[in-house]
Amino acid sequence: MNEAAGLRNVMKTKVYLLPGTMCNQRLWHKLIACAEANFEFIHIPIPANKDIKKIAQWLNSYLIEGKVCLLGFSLGGYIASYFAVKYPHRIKQLLVVGNSPCRLSYQEVTQRQQLLNFVSTNKYKGVSHQRASQLLDSNNDELEHINTIKQMDAELGVDELVSQMTYTTERDDLLEPLSQFKNEITFYYSEQDPLINLAWLQQLADSNTNCRLVVSNGNGHMLPLEKPEALAQLIEQTFGRISLCSVR
Repeated sequence: MNEAAGLRNVMKTKVYLLPGTMCNQRLWHKLIACAEANFEFIHIPIPANKDIKKIAQWLNSYLIEGKVCLLGFSLGGYIASYFAVKYPHRIKQLLVVGNSPCRLSYQEVTQRQQLLNFVSTNKYKGVSHQRASQLLDSNNDELEHINTIKQMDAELGVDELVSQMTYTTERDDLLEPLSQFKNEITFYYSEQDPLINLAWLQQLADSNTNCRLVVSNGNGHMLPLEKPEALAQLIEQTFGRISLCSVR
């Protein structure tokens, strides 16, 4: 084994992980199993009772390295994008999964407000089986994934739900600042995911050659659970180059 290869084996690239709404570290267990040989994954829980701006400020203090590899899923993808445009000097590489960092649609904002209203007057019994299944690809009938979504929701609890619905629904449209972003940004999403604004992402890609769109087939939103092998390969393509450069 040559010196570079040996060093590559002991120097894993750190990848910081920001989860989606009502997701905890369980979101990543399949991904980590696929990619932990080459990467050290660090899950960052979303702090409660903070809006996007304050979360980004908190993240800037939390991350001790000068520059980081950052992966965000869904809500975490928006937070990662917002953090990148506010603190671009902190980013080595950015990978956004299952998110288009723009304002939420009127329909989604309305649904969130309705959920908050319901929770305020009724006992929250957790995410329903039907709602959990709607986050998965329509061809995915694996009960394990539904159970993981329900378990994450139960573990985080109603207070976390209220916090996230209250503080992270209002979002800026990041098209203009991301159009000027100098580092490479990779977006990974399903081509028919109803939570993704496809036209917005294409507009960003057209305006910034540093933006790369990687599209998966189907309509599943929970890609870290449903397609961990494909995501692991994308992580190797996105962040692995940094590891190789570090041993030269």
